[in-house]
Amino acid sequence: MKTLEGKTAFITGGSTGIGLGMATVFARQNMNVIITDIREEALAGAQQQLSQISDQVLTLNVDSTDVDALTAAATEVERAFGALHVLCNNAGIPGGAKVLETPEAGWRKTHEVNFWGPLNGIKVFLPHMLEHGEEAHIVNTASFSGIHGHGHQSGYGTSKFAVVGLSEFLRNDLADTNVGVSVLCPHVVDTPIIEALKSRVSDNVVAMIDDMAVAAETVGAQVMRAILTDEFYVFCDGSDTRKMLQQRCEDMLAAMDRQFPNAP
Repeated sequence: MKTLEGKTAFITGGSTGIGLGMATVFARQNMNVIITDIREEALAGAQQQLSQISDQVLTLNVDSTDVDALTAAATEVERAFGALHVLCNNAGIPGGAKVLETPEAGWRKTHEVNFWGPLNGIKVFLPHMLEHGEEAHIVNTASFSGIHGHGHQSGYGTSKFAVVGLSEFLRNDLADTNVGVSVLCPHVVDTPIIEALKSRVSDNVVAMIDDMAVAAETVGAQVMRAILTDEFYVFCDGSDTRKMLQQRCEDMLAAMDRQFPNAP
């Protein structure tokens, strides 16, 4: 996309954290911004904060796992602002421990919100984005835990791996259309989820998190850049995350070398 000014963005889970970071950056670009959440108090706080930047902000109480609610929201967006140009499937929840220690309900809840939520958003909004024919973009929020399996995050991590795969296939599908695709893969961002995590870990881990954490508005700026340049993978972190990704890739290539030692 050449510019965001005057365009319309819809952000699920937009009242706090990364979603609010994106909404703040978009509002400063003079976009029409719609944010959704299921927490009324958080929505009211976000509305108050964003209203200091723009009067083109709409908040909606929408559960992204509810297709009917998303469909009703799509109608409201069109009534208020017309065509949608940027869809950010951002709503998500943490969850999961070791595989055998994660209850069935935990598996289902993380996948329902983190994977089916973005898929629902795509199915509801994408047809209209293709139909209006203007430059448009979809951003799916995954995680670095959807790129590199580290720690014990069974439900959460596998749902985010699924979002990365969904985004890769969607980009293939939309290669010759007016709609671009990005997948956001943050590692440690200064959000309420990370704050909650810090209360459950050792002081050493807290210090490491504080050292790595990126501001939510910084992530929003990185997402904006990806939309404008049609960048697919959006990484938000520094050298430690890069080392983890490099090691993963080297491990895969080393396995291929062992299994096909004579390959050119």
